Amino acid sequence: MPRAENQKLKILYIAKYFLECSDENHAVSVNDICDYLNNECGITAKRRSIYSDMNVLRNEFGMDIDGKRGSKYYRLLSRQFEFDDLRLLAQCVYAAKFISAAQAKELINVLCDFCSIYQAEELQEEVFLFDRVKSNQKGTMQIISVINSAMAKRKDGKPHTPQKITFKYLTHSIKDVYIQTERKRLYKVSPYKLIINDGNYYLLAFDSEKQDMRTYRIDRMKDVKSINEPRDGEDIFAEMDINGYTRRVFAMYGGSKERVTMRFINPLLDTVIDRFGTGSDVFYMPDDKGHFKVIADVDVSSQFFAWICGFGKRAKIISPENIVFQMKEYITTIANMYKE
Repeated sequence: MPRAENQKLKILYIAKYFLECSDENHAVSVNDICDYLNNECGITAKRRSIYSDMNVLRNEFGMDIDGKRGSKYYRLLSRQFEFDDLRLLAQCVYAAKFISAAQAKELINVLCDFCSIYQAEELQEEVFLFDRVKSNQKGTMQIISVINSAMAKRKDGKPHTPQKITFKYLTHSIKDVYIQTERKRLYKVSPYKLIINDGNYYLLAFDSEKQDMRTYRIDRMKDVKSINEPRDGEDIFAEMDINGYTRRVFAMYGGSKERVTMRFINPLLDTVIDRFGTGSDVFYMPDDKGHFKVIADVDVSSQFFAWICGFGKRAKIISPENIVFQMKEYITTIANMYKE
């Protein structure tokens, strides 16, 4: 394109530069803009004309450019889509089961066109995806926002030391046929990663007291707050195999769906609710003083039987008879492997 024609497009190139290279955490200078115009667009521009063009972009096109004339740096504070909106859209894309992994990446790249290159990088790396499913828990996004803020390495354009968070964790109890929740002790952990699995959000965090990485259900976290304490466990997180960790923590089931009644000891209620939820198609009821029953739709497979076996004598399949029979066969097959 001829140089003179490029000159006519100068204001559009300046708008493009702000959209790509600036956000609330990344400022640019007039010198940066001049260098971009000269080196990338073949346009020679004086500082005075840059100030005039920025005023036009503000007043005529509504671009939210922060900084008065003569300021050292300028920032694009907002755009067509706020970053939190794009983050939510990206998470929804990742969560949709009917979208392939390759298609999801392509759609995320489209969303990245609506934010700065720095935000685009964050958008692609922020959430570690495991088993793309959606989550509709109330208050989840607000909790995630607090966690993201605590984990951020930059805030308001300045370096930020990732912080610990505190929260209360909900536990469950059965009274008559109703599930009740109550807040337990105050937890204090160092947040590192958000994980999506089986329709739920989880936080991967380092527990200083246990000296270990733990996962927490986001929808069971309440009163989440960041505190002015730098997080710890960096060395342990750096050595983690995230894929291996998630596969160990989150069991993946596949098989024919059956309506199954199971019996567990009372202390396992939280674990069972984490697995089956509290939807209208899941029923919990007391059995005796030390046990409860749950009726739920289950993908019956060897992984499901292994999950039940993991509880030993603390869990048992009650019905239907064909599933009880399959469980017996599963146990017998394993037992026979250890016979001399």
